[in-house]
Amino acid sequence: MPKKLAEEEFELLKEVGYSDKAIEFYINEVNVGSIEKPDVALVYTGPCGDAMKIYLKINKNCVIEGAKFYYLGCPGAASSGSAITKLIIGKTMEEAKRIMEQDILRELGGLPESKLHCPELAITTLQKAIAEYEKDKGQQQV
Repeated sequence: MPKKLAEEEFELLKEVGYSDKAIEFYINEVNVGSIEKPDVALVYTGPCGDAMKIYLKINKNCVIEGAKFYYLGCPGAASSGSAITKLIIGKTMEEAKRIMEQDILRELGGLPESKLHCPELAITTLQKAIAEYEKDKGQQQV
């Protein structure tokens, strides 16, 4: 269910530099939620104190079939989480590893300068989740 923002809140997001797409992702909570029986779920708290938990569903060909997340933080963290999940669905793990902060910013159409750490939170959470998956998968093959 989309968030309800007062007109003043919506205008404030625009005034401080959130793009229309970042606001849309935030309001519509794109890919916010969990995946039942994920192949990996990992939580990470960034230096700013915002936290993100990412859930991935990965098929036998190492393609990410599903991605969702929860977050504790600001609209920048929310929209960055939405953007990264949109970017990685359908990608192989190797392709997902190559996603950079600039890719998230491009997907969102930018963020306020004070929120440029938010894509880093999403990238780091994803990278740690992939590393955890690969470690667990490697241990299963031994």
